[in-house]
Order: sequence, then C-alpha cells, then structure tokens
Amino acid sequence: LTGIVICPSNPFLSIDPILSLRGCREAIAAAGVPVIGVSPIISGRAVKGPAAKLMEELDMPNTAAAVADYYGDLLDGFIIDDCDREQCAQIANPRRQCRTAQSLMRDLASKRQLAVDTLSLLAELH
Repeated sequence: LTGIVICPSNPFLSIDPILSLRGCREAIAAAGVPVIGVSPIISGRAVKGPAAKLMEELDMPNTAAAVADYYGDLLDGFIIDDCDREQCAQIANPRRQCRTAQSLMRDLASKRQLAVDTLSLLAELH
C-alpha cells in the first residue's frame, strides 16, 4: 500500500515551502499514488499555531474545506474531523473523496486510530 500523506500541518508555513520546491508538486502529482491530506483546522480553529490567523489575513474562511480547496487538485482524498462532517459535501468532488475521523491526536491511541483511518482511505483510493 503506497501513497502520500500531507499531514495536518500549517498549509502556509509548513507545507507550502515543501510544495514550492522546484518540481515537488509535479513529482507528487506524477507519483501515480493517491495523495491524502489531513486537515489542520477543527471547528474553525487551528489545532496548533497560526494557520487560522493566516487564513483570516488571506481572507479565507477558517474551515477544513478551505484547506482542501487550497491544496486543490493535488489531493485524491481529504480527512476532516468528525465535528466538521457537514463540510464533506463541499470537499468531495469526482476526483477527491472526503472522510471524517477523530483527528485531534491527544494520546497514542488517538494517533494510532487516525493512522488507521488514513490508511483505510488510502486503501479505498487504490
């Protein structure tokens, strides 16, 4: 089972610097494996760090759906927190699936469960 997971990190300060490296976005798109993102926004707030503040400054809504739209066609799947499940209708499209999970990692058990949920979506996309 292979794939690429964009972890629930700040899309602007953590992920964009990687994706903006010459050829990186293209290499991910050409890898021939599903690409899954995990939202760093839960209930309109960043789990940690300034992502929600940056979204406000960029005139973006503080939503998981806005993060999915920001990554655009790079994603084949996107995982959002259970409490944001109504946003799946905005996120899902013919090319991108949306799944909900308990995505706040408070302890080892919740980290493992999010990994299981992520791998489950990855398996569905294969």
